[in-house]
Amino acid sequence: MLVQEYFKSRKQLLERSLKEFMPSPDDYPKNLNAAMNYSVFSDGKRLRPILFFATYEMLNGRKNISRLDRLLPAAAAIEMVHTASLIHDDLPSVDNSNERRGKPSCHKKYGEAVAILAGDALITKAIETLAKLKNKKEAVTAIEILTRAISTRGMIGGQAVDIISSRKKVNKNTLRYIHLKKTGSLLQACTELACVLFKAEDNLRITLGNFALNLGLAYQIVDDILDEVGSFDVLGKEAGGDAKQNKATYPSIFGLETSKSKAERLLRDCFNAIKNMPNNDILLEYINMIQERLP
Repeated sequence: MLVQEYFKSRKQLLERSLKEFMPSPDDYPKNLNAAMNYSVFSDGKRLRPILFFATYEMLNGRKNISRLDRLLPAAAAIEMVHTASLIHDDLPSVDNSNERRGKPSCHKKYGEAVAILAGDALITKAIETLAKLKNKKEAVTAIEILTRAISTRGMIGGQAVDIISSRKKVNKNTLRYIHLKKTGSLLQACTELACVLFKAEDNLRITLGNFALNLGLAYQIVDDILDEVGSFDVLGKEAGGDAKQNKATYPSIFGLETSKSKAERLLRDCFNAIKNMPNNDILLEYINMIQERLP
C-alpha cells in the first residue's frame, strides 16, 4: 500500500469514529458542544492517532482495515486530548494565538471561557471514550497510560514549566524537559497504547516509547526553528509567536545551525531504533515528514 493511501484511509477511519464518539454540536449546551466540534473537525492531519494505528500494524501486520475497529476508542481519545491541548495553548494567557490551522482559534470564535471548558470537556470525553474499549482490563491500562501522558508528569507538566519559564533565562535541560513533556508524552502514549493492545513485550514497548519521545523532541525543535524562519502557509499561524512571548527555544539557546544538527541527530536515532523492524514503512515516513520540514 502506498504511504499516501495509508494516511488517507486511516484518517477516514478516524473521522468516522470521532463523529460517533463526539457529542453532536446540536446537543445542549450547544455553545460548548459546537466549540468542541469546531476544534476537533478543523482539518487536522491526525498524525497522533495514525501513529498509533501504524505502530499497532507494524507489530500485528497490515491486515484488513476492519481489524482496527476495536482500536477506534483509543485512536479517537488520542485526538481529543491533542485537540484540547491546542485549544488551551492558543489562549491569551498561554501562547495568545489568534489562528489555528488557518482558522480563528477556538477562543476567538467562542470566547475564552467556552474555549477553556471545551478543552476540559475534550479531556474528560477522551477518558470516557477509552472506557468503551471492549476488553475492560485493556481499557483500564489504556486510561492509565493516557492520563499519565496528560498529567503533571506529562503534557500539562511540560506546559506549566513552559509558562513559568517564560521571560526567564532557562538552561538546556529545562528546555529539553519542556519539549519532551509537551510534545513527546502524547506521542509516547500512542506507541504505548499500540503495544498494550497488541500485548507486546516490555522491551519492545520501551524501544518504541523512546522512538516516540525522540520523534517528539525532533518535531518540537523543528517547530522552534520554523517559528523563527517559517511562513504562515507552513505553520497555519503567524511565525514569531515564541519571540513575542519571550519563550525559550532551541534556536534562542543553541542557534539555528546547532538546532538543526540536534534535530537531525534525533531523527537518526529514531531511524536506528526501528530500521530492522518489519512493516516499518509508515513509521519511517514520520521521520521523513519531520526531516522535510527542516528549512
